[in-house]
Amino acid sequence: MARRSAPALLAMLTLAGCQTLPVVPDDLHFDDPAALEQWDLRARMGYRSVQDSGSATLDWTQRHEEGQIRFSGPMGLGGARLDWDTHEATLDTGREQVTATTPAELAWRLTGLWLPVEALQYWVRGLPWPNARAEALHDENGRLQELRQLGWELHFDRYETVAGLELPHRIRASHGDDRFTLIVHDWRPQP
Repeated sequence: MARRSAPALLAMLTLAGCQTLPVVPDDLHFDDPAALEQWDLRARMGYRSVQDSGSATLDWTQRHEEGQIRFSGPMGLGGARLDWDTHEATLDTGREQVTATTPAELAWRLTGLWLPVEALQYWVRGLPWPNARAEALHDENGRLQELRQLGWELHFDRYETVAGLELPHRIRASHGDDRFTLIVHDWRPQP
């Protein structure tokens, strides 16, 4: 895939397709992001690795330990779907279906990034992953601003209030030469 310039990648990150996500009930309220275990979100991810670069729209459905991310437009593909639970992960590109023990293995196959999807389930809520050592810096409101974990350096610089929680809306991350930016366009916590 051809490398994109930084302005082109930024322009792609600001554009998001329209898709309706489930509505957040008016009375839904959480006191702690760790209590949020089910959500739907729509985001745009731009990435760059030694092997590839690109961007994709993500439609992410998380239900406790089971997750699904639909990627639209990565690496010249029309789309791909990554499904996982505690036992197995499956990547379906429309041309092939591949299974692995973790979603990180399949995210690498799709993007060329060793993206720890299990940790991303915490990072996207503004939390360190509890299964690995982390160095975290919080702002005066207790929101995660910087995180070093699993070799990744993450910066959380935009938050919005959703269902009583301050949730990240932009995460910039780097791991050596690998980088990604995740911009959440629509957070839909579920009961």
